[in-house]
Amino acid sequence: MKTKYLTLLITICLCQTIYAQITIKRILADGKNINPSIKNVALKGNENSLSLEFEQNFNQQTRYFYQLKGFETDWTETQYPVIKYMNLPANNYELLVKAKTNEQGISQYHLTIGIPIPFYYKTWFYWSIGLYAILIIGIGFYLFFLYDFRQKLKVQHIRNRIASDLHDEVGSNLNSIAIFVELLRKKVGLQNPEMLSLLEKITNNSEESVGLMRDTVWAINPNNDTLEKLFGRMQNFSTEVLSAKDIALTFDNQTINAKVNLSMEQRRNVYLVFKESINNIVKHAKASKVSVLITAEKNAITIYIKDNGIGFDTSEVYEGNGLESFKTRSKEEDLIVSLNSVKGEGTELVLMAYEV
Repeated sequence: MKTKYLTLLITICLCQTIYAQITIKRILADGKNINPSIKNVALKGNENSLSLEFEQNFNQQTRYFYQLKGFETDWTETQYPVIKYMNLPANNYELLVKAKTNEQGISQYHLTIGIPIPFYYKTWFYWSIGLYAILIIGIGFYLFFLYDFRQKLKVQHIRNRIASDLHDEVGSNLNSIAIFVELLRKKVGLQNPEMLSLLEKITNNSEESVGLMRDTVWAINPNNDTLEKLFGRMQNFSTEVLSAKDIALTFDNQTINAKVNLSMEQRRNVYLVFKESINNIVKHAKASKVSVLITAEKNAITIYIKDNGIGFDTSEVYEGNGLESFKTRSKEEDLIVSLNSVKGEGTELVLMAYEV
């Protein structure tokens, strides 16, 4: 009877040893406790470290074997009931654990682990960042062009106001001066003939001032900010002045399709140099023919003004401010003025304006 009882006790102990279960004592995901009784663990994208600790249900000769399918292909052996994984990539895993004593399998443990891909690694997130960046850049360009457009409108408003003020106020005053001088010449001229030359100079200066003011108003007006308007005004002026002196004019404009942008100051200087050149021909050249040729390159406009007059020696000093004006304006940025003349062979002026 005692022998049977001992045999039964040994058998029960062996069964308990063989079929003892692996129980989880603690599961930690990024340092946070998770219910150890569950069989499926769903981690967040940023929870990529896992730690499991088992209860010591076995004797000290127990060896543990574990494998994380989807992350490793081989079994790992350890004598300690602790498993740790760090920096697991997003994926679905199966954790298998076996415990053995004396080369006999005691029990197995199975745990399913799911780690989703973080949203900032997904394709739609990159597309969203790209679209957001494009939107920000688009808004930036829109605000920049809107600011630039408003600044241009503001400048045009100022230019219109200046042109209007010059035309209405300064022009009116200069015309009044010319009228008063003319009346004064009629009244005083007979009694004081020596005053006539002085009054004549005042009248001429007033007329020149009126003409200069009109040119300035024309240059400031935003409606004249094209090369076509500039060359048209040049042709009209030269035709009017030269025809009054019976001087033949050939005006050849070869810049119909030119895309050169000159600033307001450049257009004004080009016109004033051209005007001064035509006036000098009328006053001093004694020419019968004048030719004007306008050409365009990629970034420059070139104007050739040539007459068949008496010419002059450019090394000599002459009265008047015409030549001095050419020298002064030739020092302007992006503007080159060169004058070539030979006595008896006429004069040629070359004016070149570079795009700003």
